[in-house]
Amino acid sequence: MSTLKIAAWILFAIVGIAVIVAFSAPNTDTVPVGTVIAWAGESDSVPADWMICDGRSLKKNKYAGLYAAIGQAWGGGGNRFNLPDLRGRFIRGVDGNAGRDPDADDRDAANQGGNTKGVGSVQNDSIQQHGHYQPPHSHRDRYSNHYLSGALGAGGTSFLWNATDYTTTDSVAPSILGVVKYKTKSDIKKGEETRPKNANVYFIIKVN
Repeated sequence: MSTLKIAAWILFAIVGIAVIVAFSAPNTDTVPVGTVIAWAGESDSVPADWMICDGRSLKKNKYAGLYAAIGQAWGGGGNRFNLPDLRGRFIRGVDGNAGRDPDADDRDAANQGGNTKGVGSVQNDSIQQHGHYQPPHSHRDRYSNHYLSGALGAGGTSFLWNATDYTTTDSVAPSILGVVKYKTKSDIKKGEETRPKNANVYFIIKVN
């Protein structure tokens, strides 16, 4: 094979490899700045141009593109603004008058200077006000025999109080409309909050 043909085959192989790499490599340039995604790796493996959503304060002029995207929704002031702080938090879509967040007007700023409603605002944990229905029922109490002794006049006398059943019937009305059904389980889990089953990830944001 001539030297020219060998060179041509080498060039063809190099071009082919370059095309394969170009198509297989992720192109993060198409991801808009300000995008938040879940990262399943450790904090030290976060890709370049991304940061963990930990609420840190950044300079507006250094991250002008990110500031143009999210502004001070998550806090800020002067020449600085905050990243979203999603540590230990679930994320929730802005209600937008859909009526799915009944406490949409009772929210707080994530950091000073941030939004108190809509994007960037946060809510504390809560349990919906409710009641437990109890049908009419009775309580039965039984007291065992009691031997009582005491002094009457000059002589000692004893008294015997026979066992007695006391039965009362009370109608307990529900505190809300409808019936809340529940069962008692011996393996009820107790904690410091009400939560669904969950898994930990890092939320990261595109900053450049």
